[in-house]
Amino acid sequence: MAAVTQAKAHFRKGTVMETTNNIDYLVSGAPTIESLVAHAPLQAVAPETLNFITQLSSRLLRSSYARKYPEIVALGFWLREKHIVQLVSRFTNTNNEGWHKPLGCVVHYTPNNVDTMFVYSWICSLIMGNVNIVRLGSTASEVRDVILHELDELFSLPAHEQIAIRNMFLQFDKSSDLNFRLSELADARVIWGGDESILAIKKLPAKPRCRDISFADRYSVALINGDAIESENDINQLAELLWQDTKPFLQHACSSPKVVLWMGSTSEQSALANRINELATSTREGNAEGYAEHRANEHLVTCQLLQSQQLATPPLCNESICMLPVSEVNEKMLAEHPGEGMFFLLSVSSIEDITELLADRLQTLTYWGVEKPALLKLLASPSIIGVDRCVPVGQALSFSPDWDGYRLFSTLSRYVYLG
Repeated sequence: MAAVTQAKAHFRKGTVMETTNNIDYLVSGAPTIESLVAHAPLQAVAPETLNFITQLSSRLLRSSYARKYPEIVALGFWLREKHIVQLVSRFTNTNNEGWHKPLGCVVHYTPNNVDTMFVYSWICSLIMGNVNIVRLGSTASEVRDVILHELDELFSLPAHEQIAIRNMFLQFDKSSDLNFRLSELADARVIWGGDESILAIKKLPAKPRCRDISFADRYSVALINGDAIESENDINQLAELLWQDTKPFLQHACSSPKVVLWMGSTSEQSALANRINELATSTREGNAEGYAEHRANEHLVTCQLLQSQQLATPPLCNESICMLPVSEVNEKMLAEHPGEGMFFLLSVSSIEDITELLADRLQTLTYWGVEKPALLKLLASPSIIGVDRCVPVGQALSFSPDWDGYRLFSTLSRYVYLG
């Protein structure tokens, strides 16, 4: 727990806010919310913003905790200068027809299940020049505290003062009146969380033109063409990619696949399940004290329940991961999915047969061994109301400003048209 203690020891607190609103901790160059929102937004894609992001990337990648937490490495790598410049190149104001400007003040409500996700959406808003207030969830997290510690260190440097005074990370009790104050200030609200939490936040008074960007409860699936598996090397590669999409958050991220849709030959299903199990067993998640027993119990209960309802056959593997063949996938099964490395395995005859499975709650469809023209034809069908992302297996957790059906750079900015 050294990371938590060290990080919290460095957080600067706004004394007025702390006294009146019971702020648990505050990371900002501004002492109060009022002083924060008094500052005008920065220009979109400002040089000082890009420099700050580059420095944050460097600090995360050099952090002594990076080896312990691969999600910190992934975040630091995503924030590299070259990558960020590529992402924002379309928003450089080089034409004479219009340009993107900041919205104003963006309030972010962070998720409890994915430690780093709030940083990605905050960075998108930061790049567009907005003033940002990030309300942190109540669940303790070493990963989050390490990130906040690095942010606090950067905010204390004179070179980043203009960023520090326009950005605030704070934690307070959900019953606090601050919820109303933040909502009233927001020109946009970025809301990560369960459906009930999102609806509760949307009920708070807000400006008439406030934009709500809601990342609600979703699930994701992987589509695998068994006919494309031609060797043991293919099995090993596919297993590594699937585990890459699963390992960091053990399916508690909406974009991690909970269902594997399998087309073609089924002869290699068991081999793939066993190889993923080997990878899971070798990781710290698979060997953590007390964790293995809890996970096994959760998986066993789910297997027995679905088998008793004739919805599943015995699992192909039920050790560090569980691969459970099922005869269908429905909303109730997905709602009760325990995560932690359980995959519902559903065999389908062709790509056309998965159309009815792509429901509105389906966020990401990853694919392996499937040609893009077939996917384009499938996803173009007006009858498909789900699937906001379709990426190769192994890229499910690779965040993009085009996420969950939103184009964040556009949604978190105001386009001024010049005719």
